[in-house]
Amino acid sequence: MSYSQEISRECKGVFLFMVDQSRSMNKPFGPDRSGKMVSRAEVVANALNGTLEELVNRCMRDEGVRDYFDIGIIGYGRTNRPEFCWRGGLAGRRLVPIPEVAAKAEIEEVEIETEMRGQVLIERITLSRWIDPVGVDSTPMNAAFGLAHATLAEWVRNNPDSFPPVVINITDGMANDVNSDAELLATARKLTGLTTGDGNVLLINCHIAGGSDASVVFPASAAELPRDPYAKLLFEMSSELSNRHRAVICEIFDRDPGRTPSIKGMAFNADAVALLKLLDIGTRQAIGLSVAMEPFTPPGIEAESLIEDSFVLEEPSVRIEYGDQG
Repeated sequence: MSYSQEISRECKGVFLFMVDQSRSMNKPFGPDRSGKMVSRAEVVANALNGTLEELVNRCMRDEGVRDYFDIGIIGYGRTNRPEFCWRGGLAGRRLVPIPEVAAKAEIEEVEIETEMRGQVLIERITLSRWIDPVGVDSTPMNAAFGLAHATLAEWVRNNPDSFPPVVINITDGMANDVNSDAELLATARKLTGLTTGDGNVLLINCHIAGGSDASVVFPASAAELPRDPYAKLLFEMSSELSNRHRAVICEIFDRDPGRTPSIKGMAFNADAVALLKLLDIGTRQAIGLSVAMEPFTPPGIEAESLIEDSFVLEEPSVRIEYGDQG
């Protein structure tokens, strides 16, 4: 396992997000501050928009946003086939260089409630948007993996020496365009079989449906998962993460690296906090990087819950920033 190539304008990286947009994503995920139920689709869209905004910030330099990454978002479930689902000025695009992602953000103002010294205050903030919450049809996840493979096979040919592509798949259910688990597993493994000179594609899966089972995030073995066939399938589909990701995960989750020789890139039954942890760590290349990243709290997610179970180190605080690689 290599995964040691530093990211620069000459040797770019790529993040490809896959988002379940099936009708079940309209189901409630949890209450916001006012007690209003927020849908799974809303939570995922807010978290992903916040992640893209953070990626833009990490690439910001005095002269503007440097071209360190290509970014893509595949939605599956809005129609009976997967498609890239950028909104606004990026609609119809596939992989987009991050300077264009930054330039095409749609900015909107929202009101959020904050509590200070026992008083609830209304604050207006600006948010960048690239994806809408959607929940419409079925779950053609297998076809989405196929589209991801075709897209990244071309990217790998054009960037043979780069850090491998990172794919993050967020879903609340099983694929309905396969006849067996084995078929979906084979398609996922075809995707992770793509390789640059620095390693294979990294596939991270996040299941968010909720239920009585506790969240399991970045398991080291299948024994940590509930006795659920789908949890086992996600574990088999997901990549073993790089040593750099493993070091970050062990530090954040207070795990002993010596007793954690490997970690799978997955979360099962993730709550909002676990989803944010997965997105944050999944997009940390941990390549030549240092210094403090504030946690992103999407609208509709309780800030207190993030404070109580924060994925940002308190002492010292840690901001991940890309080094000036040129």
